[in-house]
Amino acid sequence: MKNKKKLLPKIIMMAMSCIVGAVVGILLVKRSDIKGSNGSLGKELFKVIIIVASIYISYFLGIIIHESGHLVMGLLTGYRFVSFRIGSFILVKQDGRFVIRRFSLAGTGGQCLMKHDKVEKDEDIPYFWYHSGGGLFNLASAALLCLVYLNTSSKYLAIYSMIGMIIYFFMGLINLIPLKKIGIANDGSNILESWLDPSVRRSVLNILMVNAEQMQGKTLDSMPEELFEVNSKGVTNASLNIMLLRAARDLERGDIDTAKAKFKALLEKHGIPDILIKEIRCDLLFCYIMTDEPAEVIDELYNDELQKYIKTSGKYTLCRHRLMYAYYYIYKQDIANADKEYNLSAEMAKGYYNPGEARSEMSIIERIKENH
Repeated sequence: MKNKKKLLPKIIMMAMSCIVGAVVGILLVKRSDIKGSNGSLGKELFKVIIIVASIYISYFLGIIIHESGHLVMGLLTGYRFVSFRIGSFILVKQDGRFVIRRFSLAGTGGQCLMKHDKVEKDEDIPYFWYHSGGGLFNLASAALLCLVYLNTSSKYLAIYSMIGMIIYFFMGLINLIPLKKIGIANDGSNILESWLDPSVRRSVLNILMVNAEQMQGKTLDSMPEELFEVNSKGVTNASLNIMLLRAARDLERGDIDTAKAKFKALLEKHGIPDILIKEIRCDLLFCYIMTDEPAEVIDELYNDELQKYIKTSGKYTLCRHRLMYAYYYIYKQDIANADKEYNLSAEMAKGYYNPGEARSEMSIIERIKENH
């Protein structure tokens, strides 16, 4: 049953992609006169290059438009800038100045995170425009390109505008339609959960505040308890992330057994996005190593799938090196590789996009080094 639930979002995404591809193909044949037999080979090759370039450019611009939508609508509803990421490049505001760092999160092309001043009542917390801004900007861009497509006399501009129109429409749709029930936590699911339960708005606001505080170098343990309260009913995107923050705070404090219990409890919940499951498994593996779980338990969790995720996410994520330091230093007793992970961690921490997280991770690593 769980495997079927994991396959469902992939099937839906594939089906939607096929529909988009079919529409693109039909419009291309209709508008660009690509029939395969007419024109020289050079002209046909040039058309293919235009099509491929249009797809890549439109997708890249679509991400920028989407995150800009969150930024603009957030600013208009009282939010303030914290970070703006496109791909693996993130612009952050720290100590009153803007700096560019490197960070990437699997399954996302970008992310705009903001913060808001404290709001007394849950019902008064603004949420709709900030969350919907990205998708709405994508749809507005699709509408503008539709006008270009219908009115241009240029064959190549028609190709570009048509491809961009379809991609932007798809991006807007896939972000605004609530998809958490099929395993995708998107903007639409955040909007729906905030509408159904006003206390979710408080949790989201607290998560944004925690992130903003970390960006200024604060650790989780130094923040007020009220930021880590879970008030929403049922399992929501926000409650899951709050619970993860609570477990991460336990790790920071050195309370490994409590953190382990929380991570195990999280894995038993239904409707958790795949990316969060992998993150939880990484931290649970760390807890298993730190509490001397049997080798078969550790090896079973550290399977090929998780190894691949650790390797990929470790390019920009400091906590992966903390995990691998413990793996080599404690579990494998491989000092050479442990030292390598330690040096990678120390170097990454110097220019890490999230100074508070860097302080926390390095403190855990130093604790391991001193006590084992």
